[in-house]
Parts: sequence; structure tokens; C-alpha cells
Amino acid sequence: MPELNIRLLDQIIIGVGFLGLVVIGIHCSRRSQTDEGYFLAGRSMPGWVVGFSLMATIVSSLTFLGLPAFAFGDANWRNVLSHFTYIPAVFVAVYLFIPFYRATRVRSAYEYLELRFGLWVRVYAAAAFVLFHFFRTGLVLYAVSLAIQSILGTDEASLPVIIVVAGILVSAYTILGGLQAVIWTDVFQGIALIGGGLLCLPIIVSQLPGGFAELLQVAAADNKFDLGSTDLTLHGKTVWAYIVAEFMILLQISGTDQTNVQRYAAAKSDRDASRGAVIGCCLAVPTWTYFVFLGTALYVFVKVVPNTGLEGLPADAVFPRFILTQLPAGLAGLVLTGLLASAMSTLDSSINATAATVTTDFYRRLWVKNRSPRHYAKVGRLVSLLFSVVMITTACTIYVYRVSETLDDLSRMFLSILGGGLFSLFVVGMVTLRVDSRAALTATAVTVFSVGAWLFVDTPLGKQLFPGLSAYVPDNFWVSAFANLLLFGVAYCVSPLIGSRHGRELTGLTVWRPGSRS
Repeated sequence: MPELNIRLLDQIIIGVGFLGLVVIGIHCSRRSQTDEGYFLAGRSMPGWVVGFSLMATIVSSLTFLGLPAFAFGDANWRNVLSHFTYIPAVFVAVYLFIPFYRATRVRSAYEYLELRFGLWVRVYAAAAFVLFHFFRTGLVLYAVSLAIQSILGTDEASLPVIIVVAGILVSAYTILGGLQAVIWTDVFQGIALIGGGLLCLPIIVSQLPGGFAELLQVAAADNKFDLGSTDLTLHGKTVWAYIVAEFMILLQISGTDQTNVQRYAAAKSDRDASRGAVIGCCLAVPTWTYFVFLGTALYVFVKVVPNTGLEGLPADAVFPRFILTQLPAGLAGLVLTGLLASAMSTLDSSINATAATVTTDFYRRLWVKNRSPRHYAKVGRLVSLLFSVVMITTACTIYVYRVSETLDDLSRMFLSILGGGLFSLFVVGMVTLRVDSRAALTATAVTVFSVGAWLFVDTPLGKQLFPGLSAYVPDNFWVSAFANLLLFGVAYCVSPLIGSRHGRELTGLTVWRPGSRS
């Protein structure tokens, strides 16, 4: 029998929250009968709604769970400064990427790459996006299922069942309502996430004998606010490694990731698209910082307050257990709704964005052309269903094989590796004239080979075969920066050597040839 049970009032609040999501999905399904309605919400969303949706998607349950666990455990604040790199990343998106996407009226981010370089790069980039989200959605679903298991107090054997049930719930309204349902539910989920987190800190402080001042004193004495190593080295997870890695990831997400590009395209005007990006940034950065601080506050709470029932728990389990045992009935339900919502806002976005990519960049572009908008919407729903199955399967696979890294670190690492060089493909297309398809292909091949060699040398087999070389290989956190700089540099430098043979009109595709392509 489980040691803990969710109280009836909390169950009711969570149930009402889920019911509201399903109702939104059903309501939006009436407006999602065409491909533009299903994948782009009819290009009609106001800026503030787009902003909340962007925030809810990028924050995710890896923030709600991963960041407090990161700060609660042995870690310090070494990842905090990296979150502020979202500000310049959004600045680049607003002034470089969004104008191109809005002017060309693309359905997917990778449609631009075909216009600029050709079909091969569209297929390559779209495939990399789909592969990454195969893993990411599974990881997020696994993380939130761990939290639910901790809350319920069930044994480990129940985790696959929780994964399947949670996966089905989040898939239902996403498949029904398309992007419009995703965006409007993200607004609800974003409010629940922020509100749920804000309820926790006052409860922690109220139980500390010395209040907020004691929280700061104990945390400072134990170096919990330390920003980590500032050594100028490429080895180890220094503060510089976090800043560079996070900046490259946020540049890629803000400028080239389909989940964001869909929302830019769904905005009802250029101004609303830019406003949404800025609002999302202004909400996300403080939220990240707050949840790191909340993890530090939990550390002090467990250390100072006796008999909390949180002693000895794994770091990832402390926050969910705190919610259930320390918050009053009703408030706990609200916070738990925020926890579940933070996962769903990431999962629903990935499901719809992946369905849009598969339908638009593969099915419609390569296999079945010139069908009705309703046909492509139906295909999108089918792909959403299939991807949901893959998501659940991936989460169960992660459960079987486990992982040793923290969820936050693992997510950052995986995106750095799979997305290496993709950001520079867009940049080299937008800010240069002389780089053509052949130069881009050459640079991509060199980058993929170099990153693959780097990662192989860092494996146990690579270290055994090349012991001298492996000692000089930087930490994997630098992969994304290395890959993007290498791709841009090779593409730009090789262009004069192989000659430029564009064979395509570049008006509206680079900053040097502005204009409309309609």
C-alpha cells in the first residue's frame, strides 16, 4: 500500500484542471479542420498569448523539477547566469529570424532552408528536429512520471503505468485541438506553473525560525549561492561552459526550433510575433531564477526544520514530496496542477510541432502533394497519435535503462549534440550571399564528421584507442558552440574555393536582398 495519498480536495482541483484542458481541446478542434488551422492556429493569435505559450514551452517540467533538484543537491548556482543569455537570444530572434519567417510565410522553419539552399538541407534539419524530440518528450514524460510516483508513494513497478496514463492524457487534447489548443492550454499551464511555484516559498520561510534572513545565511554559509568555477578551461562544467552552452541552445530554440517558429507564424501580425517573443523571455528568465532559488530554500528547510519527512530522499523527489506534505489541502492541488501543467506544455508543443514537421517537410513535400487542406490536417492528427506512442515508448525505455546525469544536464547535453551546427545553417543563409548549397553541404559534412569524432574520442573505447588525444578533448558542453562556429567558418571560407552557383533567387532570403517573395 502507498504511504501517501493525495487528499480529496487536491484530487478535485487536479481533476478540474485536466477537464478544462480537454474542454479546450474539444472547442479548438472545430477550428482546426485545415492544415493552417491545425498547425498554425489560423495565423490569428495575439502577442500576449503567444508570449505565455513560448514561456510555458521553454520552461517545462525540467524547470519545475530539474532546477530545484539541481540546487537542492550538491550543486551550486553555476547554471543561473546562463539563463540570462535568453535575453540576447530573443533579441537575435526578433531582429533576424522572425522577419524572415513572417515575410516568407513558411509553415515550418526548415522550409526556409530549402528556399535558401535546397531540399537536402530541409530534410536534414527536419530529421534532426524530429529525432531530438523523440528523446526530449520521452525524457520530460519520464521526469513528470517520477514526480507522480513520488507523490502517490507507489513502488517502482508502477512507473510504466504512470507513464502510459500521463502520456495518453496529454496526447488527447493535443490531437483534438491542434496548435490553437496547445497555445491556449499553455496560457493556463503557464499561469499554473508560476502561481504554483510562488505559493511554496512563503510556506518554507514561515517555518524557518529566523525567517528569510536565516534562509540566506545558511545557504551562503554552505556555498549554495556560489556560481561555480570561473577557471578559463575547456574541461569541467565551469560557469563559462554553462553560459556558452545555454546561449547556443537558446539561440537555436528561439531562432530555428519548429516549436517556436510555429508560434511566430501563428501570431496575427509581425508586431504580435515579436511582442510574443519578448513577453516569453520576460516571463521565462525570472521563472528559471526563482526555481533555482526555491531549490536552495528547500535545502535550508530540510537542514534547519526537524522531522520534515524529506530527509534522505533523492533530490528529484524532494520538491514533489514537499508539495504533498507541507502545503495545505487545496493549495497542494494547485501546485501539483502547476507541476503537471509544466510537463504538458512541453509535451503538447513537441507533439504538434513534430506532427507539423513530418506532415509539412516529409509527407506533403516529398510524398503526397496537392491534396486538400483537410487531408493534411487529418494526416497531422494521425502523426500526432503515432508520435505520442513513440513518446510513451521512449519514456519507458529511459525507465528501463536509467540515466546517471541530472535531467537538466542531460537535456542540455543532448540538444547540444543533436543540434550541433543547425543554428549556423540558418545564420549563414540569412547573413551571407556567397554561400550556396554546395558550400553549405560541405560545411555540414565536415561539422557532422568532426562532432562525431569528438564524441567518439570521449567514449571509453575512444579513450582506450586514443589515450593521448582524449586528454585534450574539451567537455561536451562545448560541442554546440564548436559545431556552429565550425560550420559557419567552413561554409564561408570554402565558398570562394568551389565557386558560387546559386541558381536561385535570393530576394527576401538574406539581409542583403530584402523584399517579398510573394
